[in-house]
Amino acid sequence: MPITAPDSRLYVVVGVLRNPQGQLLVQQRLPGKPCAGQWEFPGGKVEKNESPQQALIRELNEELGVSIKNIIPLTQIAHDYDHANVWLDVYLIDNFEAQVINLEAQNFAWKTIEEIREMDVLAAVHPILDVVKSL
Repeated sequence: MPITAPDSRLYVVVGVLRNPQGQLLVQQRLPGKPCAGQWEFPGGKVEKNESPQQALIRELNEELGVSIKNIIPLTQIAHDYDHANVWLDVYLIDNFEAQVINLEAQNFAWKTIEEIREMDVLAAVHPILDVVKSL
């Protein structure tokens, strides 16, 4: 997988955390941010001189207090929002330590794929769910 986005898009890593019951962790975007109130998978921007895996480890620890044991490349998606054009580097994480803690005041929930499809999610969540469902 590339270290940077293939064009001028914002390079973002996304972690799809899956618990032993097969539920996925989603979190709600904070007020004041673009797409506030919508649900998404956790992650964030890849910083300069940081690999995607390093960025994901950092972001999940900062946001949720999670220590990742295994990162599985899942898919890459280019998506254009009104506020940004993003390149999503998506990873499946089904082996992690620590109970998820809300460190950034975002609501979060463990949901099935079907439940997530019924939620108000960011548009790029749907193709990620399709990939996860095919596993």
